[in-house]
Amino acid sequence: MKKSFVNILFLLAVQFTSAQTVKILFDASKAETAGNADWVIDEDLNNMTWNPNATIGSGSEGNAQRFPTPAQSTVTSTTPETYWKGAISAWGIDCVKKGYTVETLPYNGIISYGNSSNVQDLSNYSIFIIVEPNILFTASEKTAIINFVRNGGGLFIVSDHAGSDRNNDKQDSPQILNDLMKNNGIQFNPFGFLFDSVSISPNTTNIPNLPNDSLINGPMGAVTQVLWASGNTITLNPSANVSVKGVVYIPGSSFGNTGAMVAYARFGKGKVIGIGDSSPCDDGTGDLGDKLYNGWTTDASGNHERLIMNGTIWLATKDSFVAPIISVRDLKLDSLLMPQTLQRGNNTISIEIKNVGNTRIDSATVAYQLNNNSSISILLTGLNLLPDSNYVYAFPTVNISKSGAYLLCTWVKTNGDTDNTNDTLCKDYIVSSVGLSAFNLAQQISIYPNPSDGNRLFVSSINEEIQYVRITDIHGKQINCFINQSAKQQIEINATGIDAGVYFISIQTKESTVVKKWVRE
Repeated sequence: MKKSFVNILFLLAVQFTSAQTVKILFDASKAETAGNADWVIDEDLNNMTWNPNATIGSGSEGNAQRFPTPAQSTVTSTTPETYWKGAISAWGIDCVKKGYTVETLPYNGIISYGNSSNVQDLSNYSIFIIVEPNILFTASEKTAIINFVRNGGGLFIVSDHAGSDRNNDKQDSPQILNDLMKNNGIQFNPFGFLFDSVSISPNTTNIPNLPNDSLINGPMGAVTQVLWASGNTITLNPSANVSVKGVVYIPGSSFGNTGAMVAYARFGKGKVIGIGDSSPCDDGTGDLGDKLYNGWTTDASGNHERLIMNGTIWLATKDSFVAPIISVRDLKLDSLLMPQTLQRGNNTISIEIKNVGNTRIDSATVAYQLNNNSSISILLTGLNLLPDSNYVYAFPTVNISKSGAYLLCTWVKTNGDTDNTNDTLCKDYIVSSVGLSAFNLAQQISIYPNPSDGNRLFVSSINEEIQYVRITDIHGKQINCFINQSAKQQIEINATGIDAGVYFISIQTKESTVVKKWVRE
């Protein structure tokens, strides 16, 4: 009997110690209190302006401090969320009631990982929570966050609707969080999900039946309803991260890769949760100058508190599972840009390829075949084509001497690309016996001044209306594209912002495409 009692005390001590080791850092360094937002657990001062960065003493926005007051050691099981002042104070109070320790990264805090001189380095915390950031993360900050997760940290990211730019820097929270996941220097889309640029307000019960799921059937109770008040959706990409999982969906949506409202995944030794709206974590109190609403317990009959706290507990729970980090190489032939029509004489074949994988691609083979002629292939090296980036390539001109029917097929291949479903594009052409040759057409189209050192460039056609003009650099990267909506035979291009150098200008008419070289001085 005595031994059993000792064992019980030991288990309780282990559980208590485990809870105390969970330290949670809430971010307040990315304008989370700008405009009509107050996404902090506690603020003792309201003396800040975000426009776009923090200015102290000239405004009334919330200025959160590192440690909430009164001290979290005084929080009890009956402490109300109004004990602290902040629109997500309820989240913070609930975390303390679970035995966790909470802190805020203030407006001038540093996001780092592995920096021993930073007392709030992410290595000192179990969970990092970011609610509706309104300032882009720097390159070093993005690397720190991804490495934090990969090495065992828990990341909770909350987005908001498209256009939720509260500090007027032309970046909203979906763009900022997607930039974190797409351009972090570690891996493209490491968590396997990205936020959509939409604004929706569904009240949904479209939740899959998953009795053992940690988020919708966790320790805080079952989640049966979710309400978005101007939020967005999430698109999943299991090929980027096989563990990604959607658990709440918009009404009528299948439980697939689109229409998700809540998603989570594992990456390396860590975990991440993404939610498409900040309203569910709003407790309705905080900055008196903001319009806040109780989405924590009032909306969706208290389901939001259960959902978010279930997720927080899942992030805080350590396990031995390590998610494999998979490198996906997938180069897609995005479009056949030229020729739009095939003419007698010289024709330019131009293609645009896109890296739709999650790793950089340095080399690829592009090719084309006209009817049953021998294929022409070119090995491209030194591409440095990053994920979600495009590259334009123009083959040497092909000469058409006879009229008739032609089938042009183009394709792209790179080592390690096992998905050939998006590698090839084909197009049928009819070349008439009396068509205008590409050589003659080229003589009828001019660009001037060339060379040019001013900001006005003119493209003129003698006989044909110009449909659009596309400018690319010598590497095939698109600089700009101008669509001629007024069906004119001459258009003026504003060249402001185009650096000095050599460029290629593709002029598309109804009949064909002409490519000319332009020198910007």
